[in-house]
Amino acid sequence: MDIDDLVRRGRPDSAGWAQSDVGRRVLDGVVAADPTGNSTGRRVIGRSRASRPVLRWSFLGTGVVGAAAAGVLAVSVISAPPGARTDSPPLASGQPGAVDSAIGGVTPVAARDILLAAATRAEQAPAETGTYWHVKTLDVVGPQRVGTGGDGYWVLGRTVNESWDASNPAADSWTGRREVGVRPSSAADEQAWRAAGSPTEWTIDTDGPSKVVLSTRPGEGTLSRDTDAPRYLEDLGRLSLGQVRQLPDEEGALRAWVSSRIQTDMGFAPGSRDGNRLLFGFLGRMLLDTPAPPKVRAAAFRILADIPGVRSLGTVKDESGRSGQGVEFRDDSTTVRLIVDPSTHRLLGEKTTSTPKGLKAPAKQSSTVVLTAEWSDAAPQAPTLPQE
Repeated sequence: MDIDDLVRRGRPDSAGWAQSDVGRRVLDGVVAADPTGNSTGRRVIGRSRASRPVLRWSFLGTGVVGAAAAGVLAVSVISAPPGARTDSPPLASGQPGAVDSAIGGVTPVAARDILLAAATRAEQAPAETGTYWHVKTLDVVGPQRVGTGGDGYWVLGRTVNESWDASNPAADSWTGRREVGVRPSSAADEQAWRAAGSPTEWTIDTDGPSKVVLSTRPGEGTLSRDTDAPRYLEDLGRLSLGQVRQLPDEEGALRAWVSSRIQTDMGFAPGSRDGNRLLFGFLGRMLLDTPAPPKVRAAAFRILADIPGVRSLGTVKDESGRSGQGVEFRDDSTTVRLIVDPSTHRLLGEKTTSTPKGLKAPAKQSSTVVLTAEWSDAAPQAPTLPQE
């Protein structure tokens, strides 16, 4: 299955593989499910857990399962609007993978050394607890071609997603969302946008029943109570918090479990190129924003360090401008990139790109920048805009 098929399956009008029976299989009896939480009468915007953006949880969906505006940006790079040019978009400056030579990116540290150092720090981290597992991300999808003819340019969609997953299964969990507004994808796109009069809205045709309006203006933040219990690692069985806490913390056992899911559900043998790409991607999602115990995180980093073909990018910047050490796995058409904070064992972000043959730049991109991933006692609130 190629990336195009995966993205199509992850469109907003289809739950795709991640919501299929295969994606929901139990972990072969390894761990037991947790009960769901009970809801209260607090007045909120009604929304079920199933509608929470899957960007946090689904690597196979490449970050495009979610609300309409974000989804259209990802889908429309596959099926461009009538009249849109099909030349490839330029790489956006400052996105994950842009080596910043001014701060040491010329001579990168070996990927294995970066990942093993992160494993050591993760193993030494104390176990944390709190009322909520609180995750706040800036999710970027696109690019989307806007404008007309030769005067067109590319824009990126940006959304803040925030979640408060209750540690007590009887308590409420919450989801927040806020559109940040689209922006030009690169300096050249910004110049073309200004030359076009700096428009603030674009109406995009889709293959769905309605058109979508993209805007540079931020939206209002929303806060929703989840009606279902939190679930994690969408592609590996939709684990409960209790299941996450019981994941194998020994490197060989964890690798065997993830590889078995890849082989059983996706058909790729352990050690194959596709198997290694999915192993890299799934473990990256686990480390990105899942409340896995310190020893499990350490084991995941060590597995990443031993995957053939993982390379270092040196010092890179994420979408918010923070610097970290970049590592990536690349095959003929797909690149999965992780950014590691060198001072901690945490990931700053993840980016997946797909480059169809014959194009020099990625045509499909999705990025997640982790702004917060921690246990917290703070009360849930509608997302604020990220500092820029």
